[in-house]
Amino acid sequence: MQHTQNYVWACHVLGYQHPDLTAHSCQVFDWYDSEDGLDLRVLDDDCTKLWAAVHAIDEALAIQRRLLAELAAVWAGDGAVSAMDFLARHCDSGTVLASVVHAAAERCAALCDDLRQLVDAKAAAATAIDDRRLTERPAWLSAAALVTTGSGDQSIAGELIEQQVKPYVDNDIRIDWLTAMRSTTAAVEAAYEAVIDALTAAPAARFEASGQFALSAQPLGELAVPTAPVGLTPCAAGPSGRTEVLPPETTACPNPMYRRAYQHISRRKHRRLLLRQARSTVCHLCRHCPAGRSAG
Repeated sequence: MQHTQNYVWACHVLGYQHPDLTAHSCQVFDWYDSEDGLDLRVLDDDCTKLWAAVHAIDEALAIQRRLLAELAAVWAGDGAVSAMDFLARHCDSGTVLASVVHAAAERCAALCDDLRQLVDAKAAAATAIDDRRLTERPAWLSAAALVTTGSGDQSIAGELIEQQVKPYVDNDIRIDWLTAMRSTTAAVEAAYEAVIDALTAAPAARFEASGQFALSAQPLGELAVPTAPVGLTPCAAGPSGRTEVLPPETTACPNPMYRRAYQHISRRKHRRLLLRQARSTVCHLCRHCPAGRSAG
């Protein structure tokens, strides 16, 4: 770019004016270096992280689907249906999230490729335009140096700039070179905007966490102090001094069972733990309950 800048500024010294070329002595460099802030290595690193997130989401989604199938095999009833519907909706949300992150990774990778091609094309265009006058280059650069410094034979140098260099600057540089610089800048901005618009329009993945399933209600790994579930009525203390609890008349499972079953679903838990938890939750307060003893 030094050649082009020297030609343009020598013409400017002799009266040539153009707002996009002669506003200051480094304007040619400003145009050519407009993409210097693009760090494609950082963008490559972002792509790597996005693909890692895609793999992690896919793995977690596969585990959740497998555990949902295992839960369906060991738990039945109205409570099981409600809990599994809840978990199935989580799987659906996970699928949406996976598709969004996968699309982001693909678009990020495509953006990297597009930016590299644009920058390479701009450099190639600038070099090709400069090489159009390869044979005249030594004489032109010498004359430009004399004109800009004011030294040497100004008449000969000035005549060469006026007759040869200025037409080249006003045609090849002003039209072809400047067009290549502008189009690259516009294409880079458009590439970023296209990716941003596509990701902004992507559907949001929403994971339910309402009622008994809200994580804030009881952190995973912590057991709440037992209280009588809805439908269980405490009776007077028996001979042992312990409070007897009458089971509800209905066979529907209370909501706390959903939460406890959900908390214990993990890849390291055996199916028997799921079955035991599902059976024992209703009567976990009563140690004398036969069902509670068999489950424990």
